[in-house]
Amino acid sequence: MNYYKWNIFSSRKNRVKARAEQIYNISEQVTSFFWDTENHPDFEEREGQQDMAFEILDALKKDQHILVEAGVGIGKSYAYLVPLLLYNHCTRKPAIIATSTIALQEQLLNDAAALQERLETRCEVTLAKGQANYLCRKRAEEYLERPDAEMPDALRELIDKGFQDRADFPGDFPASLWDRICITRYGYPCRNCHHSCAYRRMREAIRFTDGIVICNQDFLTAHLQKLFRGQDGLINRTVEVVVIDEAHNLEGKVRSATTDRISQNGLLKMISEAQNDVMSTEIPYIQKDINTAQRAVRAFFQCLQRQMQQQIADSTQDMKYAERFFFKDDPEALALLSSMAEALDALSENIQVYSTYDLRRGSRYSGADDFYTKAEDLLDMVSDLGSSLLWIERRGDRAELVYCPENTQDIISNLYFRGDVCTILTSATMTNAAQGSLPERYAYFISNTGFPLDESGFLSEPKPSPFPYDEHAMIYYCDDLPHPREDHDAFIQRGVERLIEILEISNGKALVLFTAKTDLEEVYMALQQRKLPYKILMQQPGASQDQVLSEFRNDVNSVLLGTGAYWEGIDIRGKSLSNLVIFRLPFPVPDPIIEHKVSLAKDGMMDVRVPEMIIRLKQGIGRLIRSFSDKGIVSIIDPRLRNQPKERYHDVVWASIPIHNRTTSLAELRTFYQSLMDEANPNN
Repeated sequence: MNYYKWNIFSSRKNRVKARAEQIYNISEQVTSFFWDTENHPDFEEREGQQDMAFEILDALKKDQHILVEAGVGIGKSYAYLVPLLLYNHCTRKPAIIATSTIALQEQLLNDAAALQERLETRCEVTLAKGQANYLCRKRAEEYLERPDAEMPDALRELIDKGFQDRADFPGDFPASLWDRICITRYGYPCRNCHHSCAYRRMREAIRFTDGIVICNQDFLTAHLQKLFRGQDGLINRTVEVVVIDEAHNLEGKVRSATTDRISQNGLLKMISEAQNDVMSTEIPYIQKDINTAQRAVRAFFQCLQRQMQQQIADSTQDMKYAERFFFKDDPEALALLSSMAEALDALSENIQVYSTYDLRRGSRYSGADDFYTKAEDLLDMVSDLGSSLLWIERRGDRAELVYCPENTQDIISNLYFRGDVCTILTSATMTNAAQGSLPERYAYFISNTGFPLDESGFLSEPKPSPFPYDEHAMIYYCDDLPHPREDHDAFIQRGVERLIEILEISNGKALVLFTAKTDLEEVYMALQQRKLPYKILMQQPGASQDQVLSEFRNDVNSVLLGTGAYWEGIDIRGKSLSNLVIFRLPFPVPDPIIEHKVSLAKDGMMDVRVPEMIIRLKQGIGRLIRSFSDKGIVSIIDPRLRNQPKERYHDVVWASIPIHNRTTSLAELRTFYQSLMDEANPNN
């Protein structure tokens, strides 16, 4: 054991020493790039961007992980791309950049190409999207053979053109159709068309690349999990540097990657597919176990369904469209869960005994093997319930059981901060406070991820946005409305009236963000009845948002109501979005994961609920100012940020918001907005 510790220490010491000279040479080039503006006069010099780039180099030199909040407009992509491209060019060691959105991945691919021309580097950059973004030729051919196939001629034409990436297909291509033809299981059933499979070629390329791989956080987590288990990873294992952009989503992505789910239909289908590997003459020997397992599955999910319906019936408005519900571990539910797990395990064991290789058709896929794995995993979870977090999720009108390890923080720490890789984490919203020591300001992110606070980790001073917020923006907040939860109906009624007054100031041109779909629908119906002089648009559930966003951009005076991803997934510049409205502070709704965090915290409100709200609020407000020329107003329709009497989170919330210019007067807000418009149109 002592030798092992010495060997790790020696290895790290040697890495630091070897990198020192390399980083010195790279630093000279980074300095030249950011400070020698004559070589690229079209670039704007940004101090925060330069500081971030050199902090990243220093972290590489010292073999440290680094955490840095970079405000909107800093140019954080260039701040890490320039050092990373030069580092790869110098060392020929592969690197990974992981984000949470395809839009940013595609932007980074373009940015890297532009930078390589300026830096005179030659680095292979590969965009590795998830498998659902690629066409499966075999599934597509099978679908086209169906008599009820949708758009067969158009689909055949696109396939004949060689289109395989979802981005190659038209924007209005039906999502439901894409789900029928995309890859769902890598290696199966398209094993015979691997030479023409774009996804397979990409997967093979990144295993041996010495360049940079741009992927999503789910893909990176799956790669690191394989390495942690001693298996071959998805990407070249000699990677030394990993960048996590949009890192505020990392905890959720890792939790998702370690989450499993079971449904009644899914389990019954697995039982049916597993039987296909058993000769019909052998089925009678396992029929009793089949019947027992099917009854146990139905009984357990009937219990889940009752739990979910009871919570919906007993809940407040916020739970009407909730996707997650609490799993009540009462004696009945636990007994049914245990009986189901044992019945499925017994059946899977018998199917393994009676299954035959001939019926598996020599395929890499086996229903019996998949069922055995699922049953074994479920039994393991049930045998150690204390280490898992369980909840119910709604899919349509059905309930599913979802579970994951409780210790997500430990998992992230082991995957991202324990190996020989330097991890760079960045986002515009990572701090939960604007004051205090750096560990206090990053406290919520650190508690969720286990980011190291010893010599292996470096906390960067947050880089504020360079945008002139207080010149270009003002916040209006209410102090005279009913409490959103204690008097919900009155809040909605008076909130709509206040919203209409706010929309009149800008003549529309507004994005209105909601925390609950119920609020969104009620407000939308109320606005529709008023026959306002601008179009009211609403986020469409389950549909592509490109169409409604395009309509919002093109109809300058329109108003768009949205929730969910709209808090951080929209980038609309110019007049179309010059009025941002927060309809209720984004405190997290009742949720099993949030409640689990609260149960572990000393102060659930200040340690969990408020940090969650602040990060979400900063993301929402960030939709308004997307460039140096953007101007507008923000309105928070919620009385809980009033000055008197203060809520105990009052000061920390206001200090965290980048816009300090604020008012409770609609008249003052109107005057400010009009002054912005006068500046933009001096001749009017």
